[in-house]
Amino acid sequence: MAKTRQPIDPEKKARIIDVAMHEFAQHGYRDTKTDDIATQADVSKGLIFHYFKSKANLYLETVRRTFDKINQAADLSVWQDATDLKTMIVRALRYKIKMQLQYPDEFTLAMQAYGDTNALPEKLRPQMQEIWRSVLANSVPLLVTPVIERLPLRSGVKRDDVQAMILAISNFIGEKSKVMIQNPQLKIADFDGIVEQAMALMDIVEHGFLADE
Repeated sequence: MAKTRQPIDPEKKARIIDVAMHEFAQHGYRDTKTDDIATQADVSKGLIFHYFKSKANLYLETVRRTFDKINQAADLSVWQDATDLKTMIVRALRYKIKMQLQYPDEFTLAMQAYGDTNALPEKLRPQMQEIWRSVLANSVPLLVTPVIERLPLRSGVKRDDVQAMILAISNFIGEKSKVMIQNPQLKIADFDGIVEQAMALMDIVEHGFLADE
C-alpha cells in the first residue's frame, strides 16, 4: 500500500522560513545549521527536509520570500513619483536606508545573497544569479516607467530603449555594489561614490553627453 504523503502545514512552513531568514542573515549559508532552525521554529529537522528536501532549497525559497516581503512592504511611489531620474536615485537611496532599519534581516540576507555568491555552493550560484536577474528585470520597469513617461523624449526615441539603458545602468551599479557589499565593515556613507556615479549616468541618459553647439 502506498505511503500517504504528509500534508504541508502552512503555519509551520511560514515559521521555518521566518527563522531561516534570520539564521541565514546572521550566519550566512555555510554556517547556518538546520538543527538550529528546527529548534527555533519548534519543528523537527525531518520536517524541514520533508518540506524543502535540502538546505539549498530552503535557502533559495527563503531568499525568494525575502524579496517578496521587501517588495510588498515597499512604497513604490518613492520611485514612481520622482520628477526625473536623478531625483529618483536620491529618493530611492534615502528610502532604502529607512527600510534597512525596519527590515534588518531581510536586507542583510538580500545583500548577502547578491553580493557574496562565492560563499554559496557552486550548484547554487546560477540559481541565485537567476533570482537576481528576475528581480531586476521585473522591478526596474515597474519603478521607472512612470518617470520615463513624464520625460519629454526626443522624436524617434523609444521609451523601451530608455528603459533598457536604465536597466543596464542598474546592472552596472549593482555589480560595483556587489564587490563593496562583501566588506562587513561597510557603512552606508561608503556608497556615496556609487550613488554619485549613478546620478551622473542618469544625467547622461536624460541630457546626453555632447556639449551644446
